[in-house]
Amino acid sequence: MSLKPTRIPKLLALARSRTCVACSIGDDTIVAAHYQGYRSHAYGKGRGIKPHDAMSAQLCFKCHGEADRSGFAKGRIEHSAVFLRYIIVTHLRLYMEGQLFANEEGGQLLAQLCQSARTLMRESEENLHYTATEIAECFDSGALQPITRRGACVGDFVGVVYAGG
Repeated sequence: MSLKPTRIPKLLALARSRTCVACSIGDDTIVAAHYQGYRSHAYGKGRGIKPHDAMSAQLCFKCHGEADRSGFAKGRIEHSAVFLRYIIVTHLRLYMEGQLFANEEGGQLLAQLCQSARTLMRESEENLHYTATEIAECFDSGALQPITRRGACVGDFVGVVYAGG
């Protein structure tokens, strides 16, 4: 299934005043960097059209440039896996910080990912693709929504507390 190039301005705005998920620098160059790689068209990319906004990672200027260029230096699959990890880590961080509202479906998905975050680094590119696509589909269905209100605690926004094992 291919994603449509959905725009989520509130999600992109959450990248401001953050740290880079790749290098942890906290400067004013952090942006929502859209996926660039061999699966771009599956995520809604077209001529002059960026992929689905959920397929973006919070990266600094340097890491953003490297992520856009490194597909040529590294293998296509390795480059894709690295970028997909950045995307998934971005969404997990937003969720854990209470910047995403999650209904039961979205909350369960992200809670399960939080519990298995250590294995994320060992996942195949194909599994990372499946996971990132699932997250984007949760945004499309309304199961995940960005929250831009500041100053509230995480418990105000997390729709589900996952108690499973």
